Parts: sequence; structure tokens; C-alpha cells
Amino acid sequence: MYCHTVRKLKVRYALLGILLLVIVNLCLFYKISADQKHTVVPQTESSPTPKDVISYANTTFLAAKKIEEALHGVSSFFNNYDTSEYEHNLRLLEITSSISNITYLWEVAAKWITKDQITPPYSPLLSAIFNILENCKIIGADITNKGTQLKVLLTLEGNQKALFKPRWYARNQIIEGSVYAGKDRHNGEVAAFHIARLLGLNRAPIVTGRVVNLRTEILPVSSLALNQTFFKEGNNTCFYGVCRYCKPEDAVCAEGDLLEGSITLWFPNSWQLKRVRHPWQRSYSSAPAPWEVYRDFCQIIKSGRSYRDESRLLDLVETSVFDFLIDNGDRHHYELFSVDYSSVLLIDNAKSFGNPEVDHIDILAPLYQCCRIREKLVARLVFLKDGALSSWLKKLLRNHTLAPVLYDKHYKALNRRLTIVLAAILVCFQDNGRENVLASDD
Repeated sequence: MYCHTVRKLKVRYALLGILLLVIVNLCLFYKISADQKHTVVPQTESSPTPKDVISYANTTFLAAKKIEEALHGVSSFFNNYDTSEYEHNLRLLEITSSISNITYLWEVAAKWITKDQITPPYSPLLSAIFNILENCKIIGADITNKGTQLKVLLTLEGNQKALFKPRWYARNQIIEGSVYAGKDRHNGEVAAFHIARLLGLNRAPIVTGRVVNLRTEILPVSSLALNQTFFKEGNNTCFYGVCRYCKPEDAVCAEGDLLEGSITLWFPNSWQLKRVRHPWQRSYSSAPAPWEVYRDFCQIIKSGRSYRDESRLLDLVETSVFDFLIDNGDRHHYELFSVDYSSVLLIDNAKSFGNPEVDHIDILAPLYQCCRIREKLVARLVFLKDGALSSWLKKLLRNHTLAPVLYDKHYKALNRRLTIVLAAILVCFQDNGRENVLASDD
């Protein structure tokens, strides 16, 4: 009897202890969550500060204030910045080719791929590949099991696969809410590819735009699974496809039979992908992610086996700069080729260019927390400051099949965000010394 009573008391005390632990954790969670205040970053006419109310956690808030203070010094500091070691001629990006041999061009694109790049820095054949992606015959259309949003896996003449993402929004529609709100922006995917090229980050899949006739180009060659999701709404052909969030009440409709979208070249089977969880992944809930709370989060990451070789970490810093410029805050994972020492790839950039009025500083967390960046990218950013980024992007997109690819406000946002990136780099220089921030090109 005595032993039974003792056991009951032990169980009660254990349950009481668990209850107290839960209460303490809830209190800590509430305190951390309460620190995620909505803060208005002050604006001046002379500085390109963020233009709206942005949610900051502790580490982001502190970084954002320092970056804001450094904005006024960007022009004077980087006007005298020596970039002579990394001279380049972006006019080479505009050179085109009229070659139309489909099989040859698919082979060229496949041979371009290495563990460090998807496209070469410059090639006139890229324009020819765009042309056949936009115009060659579609011989198959099917669902793809990957992803959460509607897309169609096409087979093109020459047995080349490509991914088609349809248009959901008008160019001037602003996506309200969180940085990852809304559906894919096909035009954002197109613009992002060219921005990656301008930055010298040639690790984005080849993508362009295409207008397809759903009735004559897709339905006759579609699989049964895809075909069953098509229907008519008035005179418009619609479909909802198969994916995690695909449903009949949320279908995409063409204008009549014509549907605009992006089309991305599929990788050869010899280049398989490996998906890795991003250390700076968002929590997608009210609870803060670890990197939003711990100021020394980068040091924790650097101690991990995957990041002891600095190259992978530098890739993620470059990716954060790219994502901040295009306003892509949804990179919860990143992809590598399944070979040793592959560079981080810039895959799936369609959650970009949602709101040109807001700058989500927290996308830059890998940069301002690690304060390491390749010198070659800094030189390219300096070259593209003062409006040069939007100017060059307009040149590359002026004759695009989806022109105008971007709404004017997004071009202004690009220039503003590039200045903010330079301000973040300047803060790193001030806090750590330029020689400790800049990494030589691999």
C-alpha cells in the first residue's frame, strides 16, 4: 500500500513538473514573439530606405537600423571603390544568334552545365535557345509531382523537357501580405534569370516566356491526368492541373485559348538535383526562426560539417543578395547538383516581384550576419548601382516575347534594393574591416 502511494505521488510530481516546464516555455515563446514588432523605417528624400512597415525580429531590427544609417555613405564610399580587377563588358549579354537547329541547341545547353554553372557568362547561342523554347512544337504535356503550385511538364520537339508556369497576375498587381504570399509570378521568373546573369551568378535555369494555345497545342498531346482537369468557362479554356494546392475552384483561365507563361528548360537526366534545407529558412508561423533570435547564428552554422568549406556559405550569401533584389523570401530549401562540391543553384524564382513598395531586409540575413561576400559580386554590384541595374535589365528584356516583363515600379525597387545591399556591405566593412569581409573568387 505504502509503495503504491509513493508511486502515485511520483507520477503526480512528474506531471506537475512537465506542466510547469510547458508554462515556462510558453512564457518564453510569448516574450520572443512579442519582440517581433512592426517597425517603420524612417524615410528621407535623399536615401532609398524601405518604403513600408516591415516586420523585424530582434536581429533583423538591429541590422536594419545599422543599414539605414549607412545608406547616406554608400554613394561617397563606393564611388571610389576600385573594381578594375573585375572589369567586364555587359554588352556581350546582348549578342544574339540566328541558329535554328533544334537538336544541336538542346545539346549545347546540356554541355554548358557544370557543377558551378548552368549557363556560361556570355554566349550568343542563348538567344537561339530562347527562340526555340518560345516557338518549337510541343509534343507532350503532363503533370509533375513536384511542388505546391500549378505547372505543366512539356515535352518539346527534339524530346526536350521544359516546365511551363502560367500567368496568374497582371504586371501591375501588387501582392499584399507576407513576402511569400500569392501564387507564382511567371514574369518574375523570367526577370530573375536575367538579373542573375547581370550579377554574374550563372546558376539559374534557362527560362523565357511563351504564349501557348491550350486547345491546339496542349490538349491534343496532354496526358489523361492533365486532360481531366480542363474545362470551359464561357469562351475561355481553363484547367487546374495536379499539385498540392491545385483544385477546380482555383483554376487558371486563358484569354480564349491563349495562355501566357514562363517556360524553363529541364535539366538532362545526367544532372540530378539534391535538395537541402536552408539554414535561414523562415518559420512560416508566428514563432521566430532561430536566425531571427540568435545574433551569432552564422557562427553556429559555420561549425556544421556542410559549411566548414566556406564556398557553400558564400553561395548562400550571394543567393541572399539575389533574392533580396527580386524580393524572393520563400527559399526554404536550396538545390545542388548531386556531385561533389556543387555550387548552390538559383532554382524556382517565381515567388518574386510581389510588392515593389516593401523591402524585406531579413532576406539579407546571411549577408549581414556572416559579413562575408565574394569580392567579384561586390564589384558587379558597384558597377550596377545608380540605376544601371534596371537600365541593363530593360535592355535585355526590351524585345522579349512577354514585354513588358516588369511593371515600372519594380525597376525602381531594384535600384533602391541594390543601394540597400551596398549599405549592408558597408556596415560589414565598418564593423569587421574590409579585408575580413571580402572573399576572393573561387
